[in-house]
Amino acid sequence: MANTALQIFSFIFVVITILLVYLARLFQARRKSSSLRPIDGFDRIPMWVGQAIEGNRPLHLSIGSAGVGENSTIVALAGAEFFYYVIQEATIGDISPIISTTSTSAIPLGQDTLRRAYQSRDRSDRYQASKARWYPQGQRSMAFAAALTGMMKVENPSAHILAGSFGPEIALVLDAAHHQNQGTFAVSDQIEGQAIAFALADNYLIGEELFAAPAYVSDDPADKAETVVVDLWRGLLILGLFELIILNVLQQLNVTSPMFELVLVGVLLIFIVGLIVNLRR
Repeated sequence: MANTALQIFSFIFVVITILLVYLARLFQARRKSSSLRPIDGFDRIPMWVGQAIEGNRPLHLSIGSAGVGENSTIVALAGAEFFYYVIQEATIGDISPIISTTSTSAIPLGQDTLRRAYQSRDRSDRYQASKARWYPQGQRSMAFAAALTGMMKVENPSAHILAGSFGPEIALVLDAAHHQNQGTFAVSDQIEGQAIAFALADNYLIGEELFAAPAYVSDDPADKAETVVVDLWRGLLILGLFELIILNVLQQLNVTSPMFELVLVGVLLIFIVGLIVNLRR
């Protein structure tokens, strides 16, 4: 019985999500302004791309120890998709961006990200597989951080976009970039790396904001629509938690069932109003 209920709720969740995505795409296509909630961390990326092009300097993009086929696979894929859109904008420059990793399984991912970005702009002749670089391996690898600090002096990147899996070693990278007057943008799935990014990076993301990154650096309505739906589900989850708390309190007080129905109707109305306001914003 429990499995049947779970399957029903899962099916309803999938159907509603699909409907919301198409509805969000429809509204996104009709409006001129973006409906995405503002995230300050993305503001400087266009400026860094412009500096890289004008100064013949590379951008440095890194997913750290995130790798394919590991626990951090989803983080590696999210970071690579984010980098893909950033690299697209930098392809008109003479110097190719650099993607670094300390996971051997992520090397093909980095090469494919570069290749796709250059192909999408009809500049396949400028693609260089060697720009996807592997540095000494290991999670929380100090050797990896040391290699990146050495690369900073040799390549002189315009900025560093670190989006993946980083531990305490990210402090060395961010500190060295600061001394080289190079911009920094960071987010990590490790709590230590995230805390250091918050304290030291010029720009940072928090947690799941990494998965919304493609919507903020691309013009694809589909990416923007999916991000809007994720935000809607987040709001619905918060409302659901409040509903459960209220229902639990009412149960403790032995409130009759009509009150339960009233609470459920009220929460549903709030969600519908919030949905309409958000889509018309």
